[in-house]
Amino acid sequence: MTDPNASSQPLSEHPVLILSGGRSRRMGQDKSQLMVGGKTMLQRVDDAMARLSSQRVLVIGHDATPPEDCGFNAVIRDQYPDRGPLEGLRVGLEYLSHYPIVFVGTCDAPGAVAEVYFAMVAQLGEEDDAVVPKVQGQVYPLTAVYRTRVVSPIQNMVSQNQLRVKDLLSSIRVRSFSEQDLKVHDPQYESLKNVNTQQEYWNLLKRRT
Repeated sequence: MTDPNASSQPLSEHPVLILSGGRSRRMGQDKSQLMVGGKTMLQRVDDAMARLSSQRVLVIGHDATPPEDCGFNAVIRDQYPDRGPLEGLRVGLEYLSHYPIVFVGTCDAPGAVAEVYFAMVAQLGEEDDAVVPKVQGQVYPLTAVYRTRVVSPIQNMVSQNQLRVKDLLSSIRVRSFSEQDLKVHDPQYESLKNVNTQQEYWNLLKRRT
């Protein structure tokens, strides 16, 4: 099993984009600031991504307060409120459009594993727009690798108020990152486990004890 706290790879030339723009309605409080083993969930994600790239950008909500004690190179905001993660993906990829490829993650997946992202980008072909994990038929488009050229179809979707991230995948070329590939670096799929509710938070704490 790969140690999620260490990476054998040198830092990538590709930047990281972390989405943290949600209002955490199901949690009832800012989930990015929930504590897990002495660190906030956002700090844990940033720690993992710091082993992936030195260039890390955070997208927060339109009226959110920027977090403290994280090593992001930039903190940017959703342009439009309440448009969901697709809006965060749009503004983040626009901001990073001078890079060809971006690693994407979220503040509520504290089990992020840098080696999973290294493995995904290694599978990105020239014709592929994205590499997205697919486990038991379910896709995880917010733990993925994207080419920044997908910002154009995202802009079109947002302008038409089509806000489901999964719908984006039907309009771009996506390579699936298989369960077998994921298990090499993340046998328990921790990198795909989002924490959106109090029960999911307690389940996370139990797994950490």
